[in-house]
Amino acid sequence: MDENGASTVSLPRQLRVGDIPAAFREIRARREEGPVTVDFRDVEEFDSSSLAFLSYLRGCAADVRVANVGPKLEASFEAFLGGTPAPSCEVPEPGFDVRVLHPLSDRFLDRMRRLGRFFVLLSDEIYHTGAYLKERKGVYPGEVWNQLFFMGYKSFPITCILIFIIGVTLALTSATQLKLYGADIYLADLIGYGMVRELVPLMAGVILAGKVGAAVAAELSTMSVLEEVDALKTMAVVPEKFLMVPRLIAMTLAVPLLVALADVVGITGGVIVGRMSLGILPSAFLREMKTAVDLGDFFIGLAKSVVFGWAIIVASGYKGLTVGRSAGEVGRATTDSVVLSVTLIILIDCVFALITY
Repeated sequence: MDENGASTVSLPRQLRVGDIPAAFREIRARREEGPVTVDFRDVEEFDSSSLAFLSYLRGCAADVRVANVGPKLEASFEAFLGGTPAPSCEVPEPGFDVRVLHPLSDRFLDRMRRLGRFFVLLSDEIYHTGAYLKERKGVYPGEVWNQLFFMGYKSFPITCILIFIIGVTLALTSATQLKLYGADIYLADLIGYGMVRELVPLMAGVILAGKVGAAVAAELSTMSVLEEVDALKTMAVVPEKFLMVPRLIAMTLAVPLLVALADVVGITGGVIVGRMSLGILPSAFLREMKTAVDLGDFFIGLAKSVVFGWAIIVASGYKGLTVGRSAGEVGRATTDSVVLSVTLIILIDCVFALITY
């Protein structure tokens, strides 16, 4: 709310053709609550659709007040639209293309634009990481170790506790069924193969997405809102390298260690259940497990976990560096980063399954 009691719609720093429909939807929703003020304070990059949007608000939206139009946008508006007649405010009856095809196409183009930005960031991170490992420049000294401490050491307790509980739960639910058929010993095969190859990398990735990914997205989005990322650009520092490369390297080092320890913890849970529920000795359990699980399965699990870690960092960095300029956007970016990270983890796991099985 501003001083006149009107609800305020703040526009993003980049106001392009893909952002106009979302701005119209927000204005339409706020109109139901009362007067609306459209704030152009943050708009720095715009195109011709932004000028048309401003012209419509000034000429046709009598119940909408325009505020804080920057000098650059105002000069462009006067140069291109200042001498033109007022736009026609008559709204034609929308046809099928306007009601159905246009919203679908706008949504599709918006999704493709976001997907393109994600892959651009991914390619930038691959390049900057390789350049840093070769030149050892462009990253704050010691930041990799700080991130490794946070992502590895600080994540170890919660990861191992949850993986141990998962191992116990899987063993308990499987032991009942195996006991019916006298196949008690095959609990070792099920726990060993399932934990090492699938469950531990997948669950570790999901846990890190909620713990590490959310923290990275919140930190980077807060820096973006407070214009610290813009300050880095002003100092000729590449944010994608300075902020993301230490986190990517730390995640690459931390995730295999976490997964290897979590493998031991999860299998230990299965051993305990096998001894207490089915009377299987730990030595017999491990001996049987070796017949079903080999080093190849272990290394496949580690490889999957590394790719999961990369997906978490890139997804969190993407959401953090493309956030809007408001406190509410920080919360949404943090939540969206977790959702995107978990979605990518599941998709990547499906791809690994198609390739390896």
